[in-house]
Amino acid sequence: MLIAKNVIPRYFRTITTSQSRRLSSNAIKCDYFITTPIFYVNSVPHIGHLYSALLADAHHRFRKLKDRDSKTIFCTGTDEHGMKVQQAAQKAGTKPQEFCDGISAQFRHVFDNAEISYTDFIRTTEERHKKVVCDIWNKLLDTGHLYRDTYSSWYSVQDETFLPTTHVEERDGVHYSMESGHKVEWASEENWCFKLDRQRESILKWVHDKNPIQPAQFTGQVKAWLEDDRLGDISVSRPVSRLSWGIPVPQGEDTVYVWLDALVNYLTVAGYQPGAPCTNWPPTVQVIGKDILKFHAVYWPAFLLALDLPLPERLLVHSHWLVEDVKMSKSLGNVLCPSDLINKYGVDATRYMLLREGVPHMDGNFCHKRMVHYLNLELADTLGNLLNRTSSSGVNPDQIIPPWEKKFQNWETEISKDLMNHLEALPEKVEMSFENFNFYEGIVHVMDVLRVTNHFVQDEKPWELKKTDKERLQFVLALSLESLRVSGILLQPIIPTISQQLLNKLDVPEHLRTFQATKENTWNNLENSSRHLDSSKVVLFRKIKE
Repeated sequence: MLIAKNVIPRYFRTITTSQSRRLSSNAIKCDYFITTPIFYVNSVPHIGHLYSALLADAHHRFRKLKDRDSKTIFCTGTDEHGMKVQQAAQKAGTKPQEFCDGISAQFRHVFDNAEISYTDFIRTTEERHKKVVCDIWNKLLDTGHLYRDTYSSWYSVQDETFLPTTHVEERDGVHYSMESGHKVEWASEENWCFKLDRQRESILKWVHDKNPIQPAQFTGQVKAWLEDDRLGDISVSRPVSRLSWGIPVPQGEDTVYVWLDALVNYLTVAGYQPGAPCTNWPPTVQVIGKDILKFHAVYWPAFLLALDLPLPERLLVHSHWLVEDVKMSKSLGNVLCPSDLINKYGVDATRYMLLREGVPHMDGNFCHKRMVHYLNLELADTLGNLLNRTSSSGVNPDQIIPPWEKKFQNWETEISKDLMNHLEALPEKVEMSFENFNFYEGIVHVMDVLRVTNHFVQDEKPWELKKTDKERLQFVLALSLESLRVSGILLQPIIPTISQQLLNKLDVPEHLRTFQATKENTWNNLENSSRHLDSSKVVLFRKIKE
């Protein structure tokens, strides 16, 4: 008899897509492959789901900013099998597939509205995925990694996971998971089991040598799990009599356990085929929530090693969201719907706030009052007002972006020199922050430069220079609009629509809206000619009434 020694919490899942599948095959080798978790369809999307997708989206957009021609895969999607879905469908009086169709459509709708640039949205109920799961199951069986045994442990229906006795507590005669607080029941089943223990040392070596887990603070927990003597083999199936809504095991009356089914989605998107090289594997980075860390840092590598496949290069682990300093809960009624935020504040405002406030290494705290404050201060005032001040017909009657001239050095001040130094250093700072998923930090770097620019404008008083010194006014406009150009390009992964409006106004050609272009400052290219501002009226962000 196999007694469960450890467990996996299962509220969050891995994602993928079916929108564009050209790169989801072995025919084309991708240069960059990023994944989100696929999200479990037991409930509707909340801001935590959107935040996972936004982290991957901003990173994917930044990669394309650096290399527009790179071939990329960015997958997200929904995890649709399991006991909770089966029971939820019964409660709703619908068939499981119909229930999944409805919730999955809501996730896709939210991601599309938030301008998530996924290339593949996968659903675990798709035939392409079912085939890959069966292929992988057969390979694990054929290579001696699966065996039949009686598996006995506490089971949480709500979490869809087995729990060892050490993770269960009794209160008033009822047993509960110490991790989630959900009720558990004793289960003893004859299941298929996976030989996890034989992969332990290889996973530890991967964690130690490759440092794949970021932020690094999560590495200690992974090592503790792997070094725990209680970590044993795990059940990877359930009797069909108990769980019918799932992918059938090719051999016998069993259903593939939901989390093995879910993890395989990444291979489905990569174009896995048995016996053929999977040229798109492994992923460049896999974005996950901290509650599914054990899935991705222990169980997932074990499966991949058993399949003789390379392990992911990087696991980006992010923390959770509180709302007004309180954990989101259905019972408290404080679960934030992303669509409500988008409808109230707009797409780019929602993206900006979550990426501005979210910090991977610690829980974020969503606060409506703080959101309005940042949006008004940074998008409306710091960014939007700067454009207004430098493009108004009163200050810039010719509606041009002046070319840089040697004589501008005659009007340089400590503030202008400081601004130019900041602009030259900005791309590298933002690159380091964005590459490490510290988008909040990159945003702050950009806003710092824009604040210096506003200080420069305020100090130079172009509204007076238009009457007293028109040549110096050209210098002030050239430097201020250059700051807006560089900032607009760098903010594209964060606020794509506002950035596009800004760059359109500045008449920046599409092929020059690249990361490389942010390093080519106008004062280093004296052959630049003047450009005309776009004639359309632009309000980048309207101030929100508090």
